[in-house]
Amino acid sequence: MTLPVWVLLVGTLVNTVGSFLMLFLTLYLTQKGFSPFHAGLALGAWGAGRIAGAFIGGTIADRMGYRFAMALSMFSTAALIAALIGAANLGNPWLVVAAALAGASLNGIWRPPAQAMITEATPPGHLVMVTAFWRLAFNIGVFVAPVLGALLSRISWDLLFWVEAGSSALFGVLVVVALPSVARPSAAKAETAETDAPAPERGGYGRVLRDGGFVLFLFALLVNGIVYIQGPATLSLHLDGLGYATAVFGALVSLNALTVICLEVPVTRFTQRWQPRTAVAIGMALTGIGLSLWSVEFGIAGLVVATLVWTMGEVVASPSMFAYPAMVAPPHLRARYIAATNVANQIGYSVGPVIGTAIWAGVGGAVFWICGALAAVAVLAVLAGTRTIDTVRASAPAPDPSTPDDGQGVKEGAAVDGSVP
Repeated sequence: MTLPVWVLLVGTLVNTVGSFLMLFLTLYLTQKGFSPFHAGLALGAWGAGRIAGAFIGGTIADRMGYRFAMALSMFSTAALIAALIGAANLGNPWLVVAAALAGASLNGIWRPPAQAMITEATPPGHLVMVTAFWRLAFNIGVFVAPVLGALLSRISWDLLFWVEAGSSALFGVLVVVALPSVARPSAAKAETAETDAPAPERGGYGRVLRDGGFVLFLFALLVNGIVYIQGPATLSLHLDGLGYATAVFGALVSLNALTVICLEVPVTRFTQRWQPRTAVAIGMALTGIGLSLWSVEFGIAGLVVATLVWTMGEVVASPSMFAYPAMVAPPHLRARYIAATNVANQIGYSVGPVIGTAIWAGVGGAVFWICGALAAVAVLAVLAGTRTIDTVRASAPAPDPSTPDDGQGVKEGAAVDGSVP
């Protein structure tokens, strides 16, 4: 792996280990004397801002450069978390909500340019594997953050979020100091360069949405997000209805997290040789099968098997699922394609709990059979919409040999499949 990839892996780990706001914001605000309504509103604003931030990040990254977008995201996030702490101490709920919305919008910017830079710094045959390592850094951070946050909250609730602001600022410093300066993608330069070749088609998210096959892929991600999130969202209600202790649900969720951390990279050593559409389709199918098995009462052993099948769906699908958009995107729209993927996935995660709990209230455990059917729809959309890698490479423009290398492993405007010429 090249230097930019290592920097982004370390930065992702640092930033995610310090990501406490989504986990503890409601507790923090209620401890400060805010009403549950205002605390919930602030958390909702943070979630909505993260989705908006991905859209913003895709545009800024493609226009202004990946390093600029990531640095802007991290330093402004640190400043707005500090502003949120100040607003909380002043006791003003609307300032808290405004700071949460603005902070999340800026925080959400960093992921599309990070994924785009990883793509341009990684040979095509290794992109799925490197994506698995990037997800490993993220998942380790997600696993550690609740424990570290609980320890810090015993010292001071304000300290909890000062540490998060510090982790964002540290990631920003890593971006500025250690990452190469890759300006706008070379496709943008090509629009003004004197050349006989036609300039690439302009367009923002409208161009993304005119890619019919990719829109089907986005639809599959949206449906898969709705299906997958029923694990943490609805399973607890289902288990409670069956008379299981809360500890059983906690153990199953922990089993999911540990399995992903331990197995995703080893499994990807094999699945990276598959076509992305194959890995994503099989993974989504396993997710649906695992959820459906929760509807069958086979005791604790049955719950464990169902959880492992559901988890293996994530393990098999995710590296290819998040690598694919960068493979098929035109170079000058790579961050926007990645941003659209993140948004589709996050919308699924956001609306999934509302949909799932509403259905569970009406049909009980049969909600998981419905999830299985929806997973089948997602699989069909993936098979219909995604292209094979051979097709992608055949349609990719040849790299410009005159494009200068910055000497650090990232060349502007790398080929569409993520190669570094």
